[in-house]
Amino acid sequence: MDHPLERYALRPARLPQEWSAYHAIRRDAIFRALLPGQAYEEHDPDEFQHRHLPHVLVRDGEIIGTVRIDLVGETKAGLRLIAIRRDLLRLAEQAARGLGRTEIVINAHPTSLSFYLANGYREGEWRDTKPVPANLIRVGKRLS
Repeated sequence: MDHPLERYALRPARLPQEWSAYHAIRRDAIFRALLPGQAYEEHDPDEFQHRHLPHVLVRDGEIIGTVRIDLVGETKAGLRLIAIRRDLLRLAEQAARGLGRTEIVINAHPTSLSFYLANGYREGEWRDTKPVPANLIRVGKRLS
């Protein structure tokens, strides 16, 4: 029997249908669910900065999740606006490790904190290029 994660692929968003799904998932899973007072902007300049790498999670040909992997300095990666189950988290960690990163930093919404803690992340003084946004909690994890 195949390993369950073999049915998944994490890849950069490039095609128009990938971008459409990327924005729809983020809009529904994050902004409508967790940030109802904040408008989602598909053309936010932060999304397209150098070293910000939007990815889609594909399962059996269907896009089911999103994450943006930001390269932070020379050794870290920030996982931004994760919109899916722990399958994506594991694949994003593997992708960051493949990019030579040894540490992950996430600005977690309080309703997502237990998810990250259950997956090996811890609160603390994790450094990032920007301060922790209001109402979010910084968590991090060292990759082995």
